[in-house]
Amino acid sequence: MDVRETLPSGGSFYAIVVKLFNEKQKAAILYEDNGVTRANGFIEQVFEKDGKSIMKFDNGLEVDISKLYAINGMFSSDYSEC
Repeated sequence: MDVRETLPSGGSFYAIVVKLFNEKQKAAILYEDNGVTRANGFIEQVFEKDGKSIMKFDNGLEVDISKLYAINGMFSSDYSEC
């Protein structure tokens, strides 16, 4: 039986993002950007912009944390693509 780690319903990836940032660990994400998009790298900054929590990668990519489907193998509870 396949098992995957998921956030509780309505949960947020924010704490995980901050932990990876603080510990300078690499992040591998799936996020919504006109379809499921994959990215990875080191989180350079976590900040608020227009009322949204944003993570910025070392390559300059900025992703709204609320658009994340998965990070480092942890999935949102409503993501069913895999």
